[in-house]
Amino acid sequence: MSESNKDRRTFLAATAGMAGAMAIPSGAADAAPASGQSATGTAPVCLPGIPIAGDYEALRKQRMTEVDPQMRQIYDQAAAAPPIRQTGIEAMRKAEQRPENAVIPDGVTARNIEIPGPAGPIPTRVWMPEGVTEPVGVYLSTHGGGWNFSNGLEYHDAEEGQHVLDWGCAVVRPDYRIAPEHKFPAAIEDCYAALTYLGRHGHRLGLDPTRIGIGGGCAGANMGTVVSLMARDAGEQTPAIQFLWSPACDMRNNYQSYVEFANGYGLRADDADFVSKNYLRSREDCYDWRASPILVPSLKDAPPALVWVGEWEILYDETLAYVHRMRDAGVRVHLFEGPQQGHGFLYLHRDTDYAKATLPEINRIMRSYIGPRNV
Repeated sequence: MSESNKDRRTFLAATAGMAGAMAIPSGAADAAPASGQSATGTAPVCLPGIPIAGDYEALRKQRMTEVDPQMRQIYDQAAAAPPIRQTGIEAMRKAEQRPENAVIPDGVTARNIEIPGPAGPIPTRVWMPEGVTEPVGVYLSTHGGGWNFSNGLEYHDAEEGQHVLDWGCAVVRPDYRIAPEHKFPAAIEDCYAALTYLGRHGHRLGLDPTRIGIGGGCAGANMGTVVSLMARDAGEQTPAIQFLWSPACDMRNNYQSYVEFANGYGLRADDADFVSKNYLRSREDCYDWRASPILVPSLKDAPPALVWVGEWEILYDETLAYVHRMRDAGVRVHLFEGPQQGHGFLYLHRDTDYAKATLPEINRIMRSYIGPRNV
């Protein structure tokens, strides 16, 4: 990204409207930047009725002439894929049930447990490094899936098992309640119950409660950072590191990047609108900081965070705004901005040259927080 373009986008992220500022209590310790209310439709706009001047489709075509053939193919596929609204929830869920996703990697063991939750036991799967004889760090996977997908425990062995190998820790994945069957804040309550359980009883599972990582992609990052703040406020054990990739930080869904990258970069603006409506009970929920963590009164004493975001994705501006808030509050942030990368491409397209060059550094940082102590 050029310096001039980076300056423009950073400015937009930090000043993305002020219509929602009243959602933050007066006298908040480190007030958040805010954007306007979420608009419906395929391309949210800050001021309904006023046309958008930029030709963002032309800009996308120009960008596609600048990417290498490997990335061009990925973006062509992203543009051709049907919207989530059209595909439907059941089809999206079924598409994840591929046999290769249910293969446990060599060197990893897995078992199912139940964690006490606010609505009953939470089915949970635990992956461990094979042969460990002392307590290990743990990654609590508050997994992504737009709050609507990626439920169940049967088809995530390959994904979570790879985290075990990459980070040298255990992985705990709660099968939290998802939308639209269970609306906000059900998923948050389940994930918080899982975090408090690990903090209080993780040693019973062979885990080190002082070395908990938490997070996931998009919605998973949203819930990971929210329950970290809930634990801070309740005086519970807080995570050692938040892992937030392509995080959803502001569910008002109304930043400049939602317009600029609305179509053809992976997650569409309409996709975000669709899953948000399924997850939230009403528009008012988007002003609850547990849905939009950028609106939390203070980020002081939040855990350190490793943040990855694509330069070309709808969540770019709100991610930078959240990073600015964390850093202003004194939180240590390891920030990775993926040049020419769309939503979640770091993990969705692990075979790209960019991912191969970037993942080892991300793995190194995660291991330093939750990996083996003797490394």
